[in-house]
Amino acid sequence: MAEIAVETELITERLRLRTYQEADAEAFLTLIQENKTRLAPSFPSRVRVTNRSEEALRLIKRFRVDWQLGQVYAFGIWRKEQNVYIGDISLKNFDNSIPKAEVGYYLAAASEGRGYCTEALRAVTNFAFEQLDVNKLYIRCSLGNNRSYALAERCGYQREGLVRHDFRDHTRQLIDVYYYGITRPDYRAFYQN
Repeated sequence: MAEIAVETELITERLRLRTYQEADAEAFLTLIQENKTRLAPSFPSRVRVTNRSEEALRLIKRFRVDWQLGQVYAFGIWRKEQNVYIGDISLKNFDNSIPKAEVGYYLAAASEGRGYCTEALRAVTNFAFEQLDVNKLYIRCSLGNNRSYALAERCGYQREGLVRHDFRDHTRQLIDVYYYGITRPDYRAFYQN
């Protein structure tokens, strides 16, 4: 896998996706806290470890180390014109024998339904195939998360199946998830035509 600079930035029509800086800790914390109830089922560990400023800063520092190690590529999502932080999209759970990675994402509630996550997912998908040279990306969506799997399908990911008891939510309950995937041939057909 290619070595990617920690200061990587992806630009879309309306968004700037970039690596987190220490100065982003307060905006990161505020978004998590304001959206805690809705994020907790899908991002229980992130919500659990982000309750105070120092925890947010520690997590951002961890993101930067993980990036340097090629373990997690965490991008904050900002609206370009207003420079407002609205969410996160990350590549994680790498299996370098394939290579493949999982994509995880969330937006602040106020930013949903405007196409921002579609822009972000397309940019990160392109980054993963073109810069990291992955052969596959996948997304796990809980059964009730219709918005997430509609987004995956809009961005060329195909539902590959239902995996039972594959994720532990914020209540520690095991839940079933749909897996969506996009392979390199899928990517070429969807993104390069």
